[in-house]
Amino acid sequence: MLVRKLKAAAVAATAVASVAVMATPAQAGAAYCSYGGGVYLCEYSPTTRVLPNGTKQDFVVGSDRAVWTRWTDSDGDWSRWISMGGKAYSKVYTYDYDTSDPWSFRMFYYDQQAEYWGRNRDHDGNWSGWIHYDTPLNG
Repeated sequence: MLVRKLKAAAVAATAVASVAVMATPAQAGAAYCSYGGGVYLCEYSPTTRVLPNGTKQDFVVGSDRAVWTRWTDSDGDWSRWISMGGKAYSKVYTYDYDTSDPWSFRMFYYDQQAEYWGRNRDHDGNWSGWIHYDTPLNG
């Protein structure tokens, strides 16, 4: 009987702890949307980048505030979502930082202090690490 009471108490404590984690103040007002089999913060809409061959790359800000991405192959099939890390407090934007190469672009977001963070994609699809920029158009 004592073992059952201890198990019941442990289950109850776990349930209370789970509720506390799910409703932390930072997340209390957040609304989540689903897109392409993933979840993102609704206030930051998805961004899609169309590449020169017609394939696409999507970016969203996940419920963990990291930037998540997925892309299509030449048949139009989507990859799984991959975290790119970061801590975004804006939607994800893209722009051409190297106008001589249409395959290269920068994706960026603004953090909680409105500072600009970006990663550069090269011609072959490789990504730089996160870079802090003074403004979106430098560097």
